[in-house]
Amino acid sequence: MLTRFITVCLFLMMPFGFLYSQEEESQRTIMNFNGSFRVRATNVGRDVLLERKTPVTPITNLEKENAERLESEQQTIQSDLERRQQGLPSQITRRKEDVSYYDSRFLYNMSFSANKYVEGIWGMQVGDIPFGGRGLRATGPDGFDPGLVGPGSGGERGRTAAVNVQTNFLYLNFRIPESGLFIKVGQQLFSSAQGRVLFSTGTGVSILKNFQFLRLSLEGGVLRARDQSFLDVDKNGFADKNYQSSNIYYNRLKFEYFRNIRNEVYAYFLDDNDKTDNETARLAWYGLHNEFNFQKFSFIVHGILNTGIVKKLNAVNDANDVTIYNTTRRHSIKGGMYDFQFTYRWNESLNFNLIALGTTGRPGYDENGQEANLKGNGYRTLAPGFSISNIATDFTGGYALFNGSSFSGLNEYGLYSNIIAFGPYQFTLGYYQLWATKSPEIRINREFSERNGYRTSTYMGMEYNFNIRYNVTSDFQIIFRSGYFVAGDALFVLLDSKYGRVLREAFIVFEHRF
Repeated sequence: MLTRFITVCLFLMMPFGFLYSQEEESQRTIMNFNGSFRVRATNVGRDVLLERKTPVTPITNLEKENAERLESEQQTIQSDLERRQQGLPSQITRRKEDVSYYDSRFLYNMSFSANKYVEGIWGMQVGDIPFGGRGLRATGPDGFDPGLVGPGSGGERGRTAAVNVQTNFLYLNFRIPESGLFIKVGQQLFSSAQGRVLFSTGTGVSILKNFQFLRLSLEGGVLRARDQSFLDVDKNGFADKNYQSSNIYYNRLKFEYFRNIRNEVYAYFLDDNDKTDNETARLAWYGLHNEFNFQKFSFIVHGILNTGIVKKLNAVNDANDVTIYNTTRRHSIKGGMYDFQFTYRWNESLNFNLIALGTTGRPGYDENGQEANLKGNGYRTLAPGFSISNIATDFTGGYALFNGSSFSGLNEYGLYSNIIAFGPYQFTLGYYQLWATKSPEIRINREFSERNGYRTSTYMGMEYNFNIRYNVTSDFQIIFRSGYFVAGDALFVLLDSKYGRVLREAFIVFEHRF
């Protein structure tokens, strides 16, 4: 591990001789900045759970579990009755939600450079700050408040948080345009093709080399995802967790030999030696991304192969569910993802789009309480970031049943159309279906189970989207987004819930960019 970092450092020192050998162009520091300010109003409503509330462990004594659950429910009801008798409001709420809230956020990115060879970038974010939201508690050992949204938040009258700023970017960019070489060192954005494998900020090194005469570029780097080298478990004053870290290495080759065809071959490697989360892994993702652009239509064909080894610490329990000892199990991973997108441009104001995205394996857990993607050609995610529809697979706000990191054993298919009308207005209409590659395991369920007359399936649900974008000026936009999701049986199996059917959301954003 140490050898790898020394090699990277030596490589980074190579350009400096060239930089200082050049004639100094200017002693003046040039500063540039950009960013955005956003205010958002959101309304969400649902009668479906977003996460599972029952255990995923195998059922050993169902009668005992039911008795304990009934006893807990009776205690809750009795406690609530005592509150009502004292004239206090009830703490039991309906299994239905309708919430409206408002928040604001400020993004600011600043770069400075004294010459064309070295540039420094700092990017920060304030918020999201909800209107009336709580800041950090004045008392308490950790300052944690479950009502927080965003870094430090604040927003409550008289209790705005003292610190609600987070750093998104902080890196130096060494540029040698004559050689087509660019090196970034520090906290930056690491992104794979369309964010399917990796889309995350982190601290590391990225190196880009352009070969203009060959019409290709080569990029590689390392991201220090986690470092537990400074823990002192035995409190003797010396770090005792050396080399327990998690690193991500990557390289990718982009080439464009034809005017309307772009290709990218890439590989991402995870070397996770950190045992503090009871799991270590050595995984790889190999991808081929192809983009074809023609006058009337374009399409993307993208495939990813996931292989490697995961070692996970498992507890062995007795009949009373008491842990006897822990063992480490080795799991061989062999999965994949497919990604297909098609766009047909009817004219400059109307286009139609088709998207199909999915991974191998089974969502949720297997009958032994293990993560289902650890076997059966399961697909393990790294740190992706992508949105397909506004609710089913999303990370942009409001509800999200799944995000890129939990998109394992799932398939989503959709049709949507973009319509530009009345000049600055753009309308988007979309319809999507969410399916499981393999039906979620029902034998570990307590409520939505075969004993209660239910069956498993692969149908997760369907979703309708309606969005509007109004470009008031070139740098000021008003955006409206909405989604309506109707759940299917597979979602109830996955969440072990027999209640509800619908999730809905809508929000309007006023955003100014500068």
